[in-house]
Amino acid sequence: MEVCRKFYYDVVICGGGPAGAAAAIAAGRAGKRAILLELRESLGGLCTNGYITGIAGVVDGICEEWVDRLAAEGHAVKRPHLPTVEPEYGKQMLEEMVLQSGTRILYGTHVVECIKDGSRIKSVIAYCKSGKIEIEGKVFIDATGDADLAFAADVPTEIGNAEFCGLNQSVTMGFRLAYVNMKKYNEANAAWRKDPEFDPNDPKKRTLIVYKEHQAVKNGTLHDILSPGNIVYPMAGRDETCMDVTLDATHTFDCHNTDVEDLTRQIVDQHRKVIWFHEFLKRDVPGFEDSTLEAYASMNGIRDSRHIIGEYLLKDTDIGAAKKFEDGIWQHTEFYDTHVPTPGFHTAHRHIHANAPVENAVCRPTQDADDYMYTPLVRPLAWEVRTDPRNWCEIPFRSLVATGVDNLMAVGRCFSAEFHAMGSIRVIAPSMGMGQAAGTGAALFVEQGLEALRDLDGRQVRQKMIEAGVKLDQAPGGHWAAVRDFGGEPVVSSGDMCVMVNDKGETFR
Repeated sequence: MEVCRKFYYDVVICGGGPAGAAAAIAAGRAGKRAILLELRESLGGLCTNGYITGIAGVVDGICEEWVDRLAAEGHAVKRPHLPTVEPEYGKQMLEEMVLQSGTRILYGTHVVECIKDGSRIKSVIAYCKSGKIEIEGKVFIDATGDADLAFAADVPTEIGNAEFCGLNQSVTMGFRLAYVNMKKYNEANAAWRKDPEFDPNDPKKRTLIVYKEHQAVKNGTLHDILSPGNIVYPMAGRDETCMDVTLDATHTFDCHNTDVEDLTRQIVDQHRKVIWFHEFLKRDVPGFEDSTLEAYASMNGIRDSRHIIGEYLLKDTDIGAAKKFEDGIWQHTEFYDTHVPTPGFHTAHRHIHANAPVENAVCRPTQDADDYMYTPLVRPLAWEVRTDPRNWCEIPFRSLVATGVDNLMAVGRCFSAEFHAMGSIRVIAPSMGMGQAAGTGAALFVEQGLEALRDLDGRQVRQKMIEAGVKLDQAPGGHWAAVRDFGGEPVVSSGDMCVMVNDKGETFR
């Protein structure tokens, strides 16, 4: 097929999820001619189209502006940690912010290959309703989630890790329920914590929903555990006794997320599991009795697939070590969150293993040696490593810069990081932060007329981010300041994370 139309831009962003949208906004606001190519018909990726509506991480910069603009119109629930956005309004608000920045959007556009001139990408080739189109650019940003553009450009990429022999994290599909009585559900949760059966150290009894699942399996009303753990996200502007919620719940395991047949298996598996899980909630969980299923997500909840090998590969231990960088472009405060690739009763890996204690991390001798569900393929190393909730690491700009190609960055879950580092940082707020940094860096790259992104001083990008209002020159505030001010010492909790425990025995994270 012949190219039927050509476009010429300074900055070409492939993928309109949270990271790509933020990159498009930043590049446009910096005065560059930018274009955003998105396969679907709306922006926001897994946050909006995938119903993962909770914004984990440090909410700052363009991410904070998005949440604030939605909240001002009654379409976000603002809270110190994990604010939530109304997904339909979230799509439109991102679209408005991108267009207001001067960046162009092309929907229904599938980027499939690129044309290179030596070690530079000259253009990307995409297919859409118009046919085959070509988009030339000076600098490219891969926000596809799967490093599709980087892969097409022969950038070195990796999938999975040695510990799980290339498997990806388990996959979920978000869904939306209506007519949920959250007041009743929250009261039932509070009562459960006082029930004699409650055991925070037992993954089968740690939460009310999981306990009810195991009881249903035992009673024969549920064939298997569908969700080893879950979060219920409330939607804004609704009565607590009758509201919409989104859930990120059911899990599919043993995933290969660049294999079309396995992706189809996952989606079919999730469709059935969402139905079964909703029937279980209606029958067994207080507050869900009158709920109805409003929608499946229009995207499968993939947590990782390909990621680039960049100028710096962010290490698993960098997260626990709270490593800072001269070119750090985002602060990351969250715990390890690698959703377990293989079946079992654990939701996610909240710690990693190392041969020796890691400085600045919370470490103890491993207690996982006999836990086959947690480490099914290899005996764990001697030490467990967890993040200290009072501290934070930084994402270096170099981790966005691809090797092997001079003018490509990757953001979101396809940036340059090891498996468990990616498992922690892949969430919404850091993805938007990486996007903002990439859009900012792209503008500097064009202005300075550089030959290769590796020649761009990441400290300049950091400074531009600070000038744009991102508080990289301060310790994380809000919820994270409250954690630091709480006092006490970090202790490994029943949920396998570190919490602060003061001299009164009170806990906080």
